[in-house]
Amino acid sequence: MSVLADNPLLVLFLVVGLGGALGRVRVRGVGLGPAAALFVGLAFSAVDADLANVPSIVPTLGLGLFIYTVGLASGPSFIAGFRGGGARIVVASGVLLALIAGVVVAVIEVLGLDDGARAGLFAGSQTNTPALQASITALADEIASGAVTDPVVGYSIAYPFGVLAMITAAGLSLRRASRKPAAEGGMSDGTTGSAATSATVEVTRADLPTLGELRHWEGELLAFSRVEHQGEVDLATNDVRLEPGDLCTVIGSAQAVAHFTDWIGRPSDRHLALDRNKLDFRRIAVSNRELAGVRLGDLDVEGRFGATVTRVRRGDVDLVADPAIVLRLGDRLRVVGPSDRMGDMAKLFGDSDRGLGEVDAMGFALGLAIGLAIGAITVPIPGGGELALGIGGGPLIAGLVLGTVSRTGPVTWQIPHAANLALRQLGILMFLGGVGVNSGATFADSVGTGTGAKLALGALIVTVITAASAGLLIRWLNPDGVEAAGQLSGFQTQPAVLAFAMERANGDERVDQGYALLFPLGIVVKLILVQFLI
Repeated sequence: MSVLADNPLLVLFLVVGLGGALGRVRVRGVGLGPAAALFVGLAFSAVDADLANVPSIVPTLGLGLFIYTVGLASGPSFIAGFRGGGARIVVASGVLLALIAGVVVAVIEVLGLDDGARAGLFAGSQTNTPALQASITALADEIASGAVTDPVVGYSIAYPFGVLAMITAAGLSLRRASRKPAAEGGMSDGTTGSAATSATVEVTRADLPTLGELRHWEGELLAFSRVEHQGEVDLATNDVRLEPGDLCTVIGSAQAVAHFTDWIGRPSDRHLALDRNKLDFRRIAVSNRELAGVRLGDLDVEGRFGATVTRVRRGDVDLVADPAIVLRLGDRLRVVGPSDRMGDMAKLFGDSDRGLGEVDAMGFALGLAIGLAIGAITVPIPGGGELALGIGGGPLIAGLVLGTVSRTGPVTWQIPHAANLALRQLGILMFLGGVGVNSGATFADSVGTGTGAKLALGALIVTVITAASAGLLIRWLNPDGVEAAGQLSGFQTQPAVLAFAMERANGDERVDQGYALLFPLGIVVKLILVQFLI
């Protein structure tokens, strides 16, 4: 054990590796995910207290990376969602979190526990990592002297209760899931559409508008790639007007395509994409940093190249292309056009695998520095204390704003999707693994005592109240059960609940939309509230 005790980084990455493996184990579709690193770390130093010497800067850096990358990815969806109908849910959820904090105070008072237990119970029952970090920082001297319970103890005991309770609430929400997204309480960043599918349609209806006018048919977003007229297959440009007997490839959500087909004609068993005499198609990745934050329509792909973009693959979802869609680094565009212009379009968008793996070091470091500076700002509060967003809040605020801006002159704030996910995963594993290793001995001393039993009882009470009240509130404000399940995941700031909801909803993008709306709120409000609980 002396080798491990003398090499804290070796211990940390052993914990991260084992935690990553354990986190992939799923029971009925649910796993611990990155949180497994916390429990592995606790186990390591519970066995040997000499291992609890990971430098504090390491988990702090990990949390900063995690929070900032979350902000960058969530910014466009959160800002537009707040403007587009999600404000009621955001405000109501913030009020509910304040009431839940009051419940925690009452429960801890009845159980006779201290400030550290109160902060840990709140952070764990809400599965909120930044709140845990804030409480550890604020109580560092008291924890070192043994004057208060280490918040990690309450967090570790309450965390599983928080996950299971909210998974139950999300499951109940999905049972009432609607087939069509609700207009009220929904959100979109102007870059999020429906998961795309395609079909070839034989036109029977006469006197139709142009394809450009049909793009937003009955509120549904559609795209068109090819038209066959009198035996000739050509590009489906915006000024084309379909006639009876024409064949057309239409792209949209499965429901939209089916309804549009019934309205305009009937399904055809022809597949126009097989005719590549005039038109070809390929995926082109957006790696050109100058296009970050640019609207697709502003590039005039049809006018410049005689081509059209029909789909945008963002993450693991194919979205219907829309001129209003705002490009992000890492997007993959499905382009249809002349074969001899594909190279020119690839140059415009970048289409570089290397570019997709690179991060603008200046923009990323400067943005994170701005976030750290915001987090360092302190505000006096009644009673003589100070309130600060800290490492868990400042980088989130900076990420939300800069992720929405995307680019400022030569500085690119946005980073490619794959790079974002990699940094996010590494960051949260470093934080949870480091905190776990440094707290294992304290956890082992407390968990088998009366304090541990009281915290378990308190966790059960608080998490049941949280899940029930959040489920009822969001159900009242949002009738769409699928999106509501995502909002519950965001309210709980819990990726495991998100993964459960996504799996049960078959990858429906409304789950992600709901999560992006409430996740930033959950992070910031819980971070602030925990400082009032100390």
